[in-house]
Amino acid sequence: MQGRAACEFVYLSEHDIQYCDADNKCQNRVCQLTDSVSDIAGSMLRADGIIYMPVMHAYGTNSRFQAFLERVGYGFFRPLKRPLRDKVAGVVVVGRRYGHTSVYTQIVLNVLLNKMLLIGSGFPPTFFGMLGKATHDQEAMESLTDMLDRMEELHHKLEYAKVDATPMYA
Repeated sequence: MQGRAACEFVYLSEHDIQYCDADNKCQNRVCQLTDSVSDIAGSMLRADGIIYMPVMHAYGTNSRFQAFLERVGYGFFRPLKRPLRDKVAGVVVVGRRYGHTSVYTQIVLNVLLNKMLLIGSGFPPTFFGMLGKATHDQEAMESLTDMLDRMEELHHKLEYAKVDATPMYA
């Protein structure tokens, strides 16, 4: 996206993310736990698009990312009536072996739960390899590039549609 869009990277490892306390009070009000999740949720609300990129551990989503999904998807955005609605989203998964499609599916379901617009590219960008060496996966890089291009394209179409807001039905 260099030169086409400003990107903000959020590394969950650099943030305090508490585990959901399962009190279910956040059905009606924003989660009351005090950590970095509210700041991250604010960044997500300001963003034009969001790319979820978990790194797999033990054949699934790593525990910090799982805690983040539970807190932000349920504890913050549910009582706000899903404010990420119609925001473009993409999913990228990085891991050494197995479970890529399971993790991809879990994140896709979270994107759909939040009523976002999932952007695909034919094949999911699932990188086989460790995080620092994942760029050697040429097929995944092509899929990622296609997904980013389509996210940008759809975002611009949605912005244009807001300007040219003629009713679809009379």
